[in-house]
Amino acid sequence: MIQDSVRSDLAEASRPCVICEADAGPQVFDTRLDICGLGAVSFGIRCCAACGMVQQSPAVGAEVLAQQYRLFSNYTQFDQGDPPLSAPAARMLALLERRAIAPGRVYDVGAATGAALWHFRRRGWAVSGCDPSPKAVEQALLSNGITLDLGDEHEALPPLADLDLITFSHVIEHLFHPRETLARARRALAPGGLLLFEVPCLAAPEINPPGLFMLEHLSYFDAVSVENLLAATGFEAVDSEITVDNWPFPVITVLARRTPDDVPAAPLASGVAAARDFCDRYAAADDAAWARSDARLRAAIAPGEAVCVWGAGVHTSTLLERTALATHARLVAITDRDQQKHGHALGPYRIVPPEDVLALGGKIVISSYVSEAAIARALLAGGVSRDRIIRLYTADD
Repeated sequence: MIQDSVRSDLAEASRPCVICEADAGPQVFDTRLDICGLGAVSFGIRCCAACGMVQQSPAVGAEVLAQQYRLFSNYTQFDQGDPPLSAPAARMLALLERRAIAPGRVYDVGAATGAALWHFRRRGWAVSGCDPSPKAVEQALLSNGITLDLGDEHEALPPLADLDLITFSHVIEHLFHPRETLARARRALAPGGLLLFEVPCLAAPEINPPGLFMLEHLSYFDAVSVENLLAATGFEAVDSEITVDNWPFPVITVLARRTPDDVPAAPLASGVAAARDFCDRYAAADDAAWARSDARLRAAIAPGEAVCVWGAGVHTSTLLERTALATHARLVAITDRDQQKHGHALGPYRIVPPEDVLALGGKIVISSYVSEAAIARALLAGGVSRDRIIRLYTADD
């Protein structure tokens, strides 16, 4: 049996703003969750009083995040043949094409298995990149013929120089110190070189998923904070696009150019009012979403009825915190398709293989905002009757 070292109150001390370094602002969210494999984890969200940047503060401890990635990150490319073009990679390539950027040398930070770089190479770019996962680096070479550096950006970027383009696809929001990272990227670029990245965007609060403020995301950007981050690190925006209808949350895709060394940094803009408005409206929407889930559970489950939960991610941690599932029903098991989670604990519950849950019979609560419909289809295809499956977000197929 895998043993979990239970942690409590592991949030780090108040964290200065990652853009302007101010250390003041209202707390807009805080939580303490039992998370699979990690134990009790605490963090909060603060809106900077000076520039409006929204970020974890106090933040999850660095060791907690390192263990989360070490235990459960899985970038395996299962399909054979050409890798599919992901939506973020498609948007990033489209931004380059819209600006008629000629191919050159591109370096992708957090390249995973190199699938995005494969599509850059197909369009004429000379590709390279880095990733901290040995499995991902191995697969990049074996599956996609791309050689990656093994390591994080703070190891990989300093030796580089005169690159034409550096890309970050859904990486910057995971970094404790994004200013330092972009400063390293700037030094690795040729004069006038380009930075291309995509991050989640604080837009349209009512359509964002429940649990938007999550364990792994340390910074939350909007159009203003992106501009401020660029200004603070020696870049100027060339083009950007917010995609509101992206699943599961809006994103902003940004193309920026390294400014000359003798050009003074632009002053930071204030995004305080817009950021506070988003956080207030999202908090109300999030409360309403969890209230709806609680009502669905109470309607579908008799008091004390035995149920299982399918999904052992942070959504389940939040589900147990924000609804009465654990007290209204008798929760007998939690499962997950990810074998890496089997044997770990989520609060008082051990994660068991799916076949154990299927053998128990009884109702199954699907606990996944992103994958609920796919899990339901798989359960139905496996012979689980429709009346045993409890969904929180999607209608029956």
